Amino acid sequence: MKRKTGNRWLAAALAAGMLAAGMGGNSALASEETDLSSLTFGSGWKIDTTKDYSGSQYKRFDGLEFTRAVNTSGFDLPEGMTIDDNDRVWMFELKTGLTPKTVWSANGDAYTQKLNACIASGEIPDLMYVDMNQYYSLIKSGLIADLTDELLEGNHPGIQALYEMGDNKALETLKVDGRIYGIPHVYMNFDGSPLVWIRQDWMEELGLEAPQTYADLEKIAQAFMESDLDGNGKEDTYGIPILPSFTADYGGSGNVCDLFLNVGGAAPGIWQKQEDGTVIYGSLMDGAKDALTLLNDWYQKGIIPSDFATWTADTLKQIIGEDKAGIVFSPWWGCWDALSASISLNEDATWTAYMLTGEEGGEVRSAAGSPVKGVYVVREGFEDPSAFVYAADMITKGYELDYEASGFDGAAYQTDNAYNPMYGSNPPTGLINPVNDVIQKTIVDKEITTEEEMQAFVSEQSDGLFTGSEETYTAILNYGLPVAQAMEEGSNPREVTVGDQDALTVYSNYLAYIQGVGTIASTNPTAVSTVFQGTTDSMTKYNSFLQNFEKEAYTKMIMGDTDGQSVSDYFDGFVEEYLAQGGAEITAEVQEFIGG
Repeated sequence: MKRKTGNRWLAAALAAGMLAAGMGGNSALASEETDLSSLTFGSGWKIDTTKDYSGSQYKRFDGLEFTRAVNTSGFDLPEGMTIDDNDRVWMFELKTGLTPKTVWSANGDAYTQKLNACIASGEIPDLMYVDMNQYYSLIKSGLIADLTDELLEGNHPGIQALYEMGDNKALETLKVDGRIYGIPHVYMNFDGSPLVWIRQDWMEELGLEAPQTYADLEKIAQAFMESDLDGNGKEDTYGIPILPSFTADYGGSGNVCDLFLNVGGAAPGIWQKQEDGTVIYGSLMDGAKDALTLLNDWYQKGIIPSDFATWTADTLKQIIGEDKAGIVFSPWWGCWDALSASISLNEDATWTAYMLTGEEGGEVRSAAGSPVKGVYVVREGFEDPSAFVYAADMITKGYELDYEASGFDGAAYQTDNAYNPMYGSNPPTGLINPVNDVIQKTIVDKEITTEEEMQAFVSEQSDGLFTGSEETYTAILNYGLPVAQAMEEGSNPREVTVGDQDALTVYSNYLAYIQGVGTIASTNPTAVSTVFQGTTDSMTKYNSFLQNFEKEAYTKMIMGDTDGQSVSDYFDGFVEEYLAQGGAEITAEVQEFIGG
């Protein structure tokens, strides 16, 4: 194995959970007596043998080869490295003993086309990373191994804990006739949840209290509209600018999906399972009437802009940046999106994030995102498919690198993630947990004062599972704490600088991680996600038309363009027509996929 010197980002990449590593084993192949201290790969990387690796989940597959295909998009290998001989592969082999052999590689669209061609021909490599449509096609063709028993009953505490954090929705999503044929790659919940961001400086100027419900938000919007908060002598402030965007598959700026989830309980754009076991497309759920009626009321009162249907994300950003609105729906990272112009152009603008209920005291529901990012599948006939389940577990929580013995001083991977034999998952609650505890210990109690103390605390609290969100915790310490201290002292939070980071950078990070992530963590909303990911035959035929039909119908109901009918009656007609135009066929196919 060639030895190469890593660059200075290795420690960061490892701590961020981006390593490509895995464990595999069965009694016939595992090397139980391997001397871990003798293992060196790459630039002399060694496993930390001071840790306790006595659990039966720690197994190696020294010398076991497997074939794979590699998407080489986005990164050129450093000189001297090859697809199967690079720092990502070295780390993988160091921790698992498994040896990848690339049978082919391609870039971008060419990779996707070639992968689909392999699936169609039945000639697939031993390990593949596929999307849900490819996953279903592979099952139908009988090309991939059944991993159900290993995933559910095997000794894989790391990934089993990860999936449990997401209520095992990822595993449920992969079930076909009750069986699971892949290892789900998961990521954080609520990444796209559209929080309600409100101009805090405006609220303080008008003496307004923090909202709890959407009724409270309406009152704040009306107060903003009636006051000359931008000082131009005109009543030209928008109440609640939105985009014609409703789907709860991810969310995003201007999207009102969380309003639907909390006012009436409908889940636009995603599939839900009902109490009787039948599935329903969330945009057709009867509860959507309540949300659409509320939005129509806001539109009639002028709270929603009359021309919202023609707005784009740039329009939204411009309006907010020009101080023409003080309320916007945007994710936790809205400071780098819808709010960015406001906080960069107006040094007096301060923002606070909220998650609201449909009624006082009710639960908060929020768009969690799709349960599965991608799926690792193993070729049927591979000598031990369980090897890759062990590998996934070890990515999550396995052998650790001995930095001192390896001679690292903060080095990092040189190659892109594309060359990873397997990717690690982000905990579904990794974005929000244990953020509350970190904020308490860092900002309130001031017991955590260094990054080392923070990392140790997070690792202990989560039994090592949340180290992949180190960026969040570091930002809480480095940006959140100084801004919070400034506010405690009565200083302007917009003027805080940290080292060589300017005030805009510091405040943006404060908004993202204290206001954004912190609000999600403290609210702890109920996650709402789809029960089906993929494209059925009927979707291919009808979806283009139906998506446009749905967006147009929803927009018309908000604007009151309902041919004289009530929103409720118009909605009933929309549902009937949607089903008649292919929606019923799609529903039947989805039902067949997931079962009763």
